[in-house]
Amino acid sequence: MTSVRLKHFITTPIFYANGPPHIGHLYTALLADVSNRWKLLKGGDVDLNNSLFTTGTDEHGLKIQQTATTAGCDPQRYCDDISDKFKDLFRAFGIQPNDFIRTTETRHKEVVKHVWKELDKRGLIQRGKHEGWYSTVDECFYANDEVEKLDGQTSAVSKSTGSVVEWVQEENYIFPLFKYLGAVRNWLSNCDVIRPKVYFPEALQHASVERDLSLSRDRKRVTWGIAVPNDESQTIYVWFDALVNYLTVSGVFSNKKSSIWPPTCQIVGKDILKFHAVIWPAFLLALDLPLPKRIFVHSHWLVDGVKMSKSIGNVVDPFTASKSLSEEGLRYFLLRQGTPQNDANFTMLKAVNVVNTDLINNVGNLLQRSTIGKLNPSQTYPAFHSDSFRNLLELGEPLIESINCLTEVYEEQFDELMIYKALELLMDVMRQTNGFFQFYEPWKELDVRKVSSLLYICYEVLRICGILLQPVVPHYADHLLNRLGIKESERGLDNVKLMTDSRYFARPLGDCSGPFMNRIVCTAKEI
Repeated sequence: MTSVRLKHFITTPIFYANGPPHIGHLYTALLADVSNRWKLLKGGDVDLNNSLFTTGTDEHGLKIQQTATTAGCDPQRYCDDISDKFKDLFRAFGIQPNDFIRTTETRHKEVVKHVWKELDKRGLIQRGKHEGWYSTVDECFYANDEVEKLDGQTSAVSKSTGSVVEWVQEENYIFPLFKYLGAVRNWLSNCDVIRPKVYFPEALQHASVERDLSLSRDRKRVTWGIAVPNDESQTIYVWFDALVNYLTVSGVFSNKKSSIWPPTCQIVGKDILKFHAVIWPAFLLALDLPLPKRIFVHSHWLVDGVKMSKSIGNVVDPFTASKSLSEEGLRYFLLRQGTPQNDANFTMLKAVNVVNTDLINNVGNLLQRSTIGKLNPSQTYPAFHSDSFRNLLELGEPLIESINCLTEVYEEQFDELMIYKALELLMDVMRQTNGFFQFYEPWKELDVRKVSSLLYICYEVLRICGILLQPVVPHYADHLLNRLGIKESERGLDNVKLMTDSRYFARPLGDCSGPFMNRIVCTAKEI
């Protein structure tokens, strides 16, 4: 089997199919999608097949078994419905994975069994009695120092998630996790894996808890899952099953002629850091496979300052929110306001204000004002006259300096997936450009060459803005660049610079079909 080194291999966690998607799921998928699009844009490659970006649904386990029973349907039908909802979400919001994996697929089950047998062959799976604090909600065991009893309550809870735990004793298959923790700590400490770095101490702490790992559950209790090979009395642990999805999509253990390994970036929520920063690399070390290059961790979305909860009824449905904000509007808001290192807060009022301020006022309004027939009767890309530009230096010179500095810093932030910082930089330059346009009042100017030079600078900033927005709001950026008459071949990162030559001069602008994103107006009920 040949190993193929693609430009990048990006993964999301596969999303647990015990309920429909919410904005937290969407945010995770958007980070992966925008990273994938950025890598392709940066590499000058528009072929989505020259990369691997994977996502999917995690469909086994006790929670799904119980939820399906409550819903009055069999687990497979329930998972089919939820999985379709995630696929619909990704289509609606322009998320374009190369592969969508479901853990109920035959191709995945075969790889899970293969990996199990491989570990068993290496003497790394033993049957024995396992006991500990178990959370049905989190589907995992916790060590004694990871749980606590709250005042006035008899039950214990996980310190990290708040989920109720119970003491469980049962016969399971066990993996010697402790054998690999030293190597995992070394990887975490010396390979600069965890981003943002604020999550590194937590990852290291998880890797310092010496323990075995239960790899199975009694099948009398958990029937919905993959049976342990050669032992129908046990069901493979749902997290073992789920983590193997990355191996399934890579082709490492399939009959494909080529495979891709290791992942270059694995995007996860902070609640599943332990599984990806400790348990996952331990499995890979046991299989003698290279470890991921990077694990990018993000925080959660709160709603009006409160954690989303079905019981509270404050879970934000992306489809509902997009009816007011539009798909691209919600996409932009989550990426603009999502702060990976801290929980972010969603309110509809804030979302409306951000989208209107940035995409409508800051970008769209400048495009509309600067391309009207009164200022540009020929509807062509204006010429730049250096002699006339000298009359615009008061604000023009600092603006050009800002544009020249933007690309490198924007790229640095995007490479680190600090999308919100990159967008703030871009919007700062757009605000500066609006100020430049307003200050010189071209609609009052009689000097045609001066007006042409001013418009040229405005168009150039809008063109650069359109190129940089492509990974974030692809349709919006496409409309913007089309209006400026920018060809598909001119939309790579190598074009993100002021062009003072004549390459665009007198080129016809694209058709004007009115604003390509309408101002969002919400009723009091919607807000």
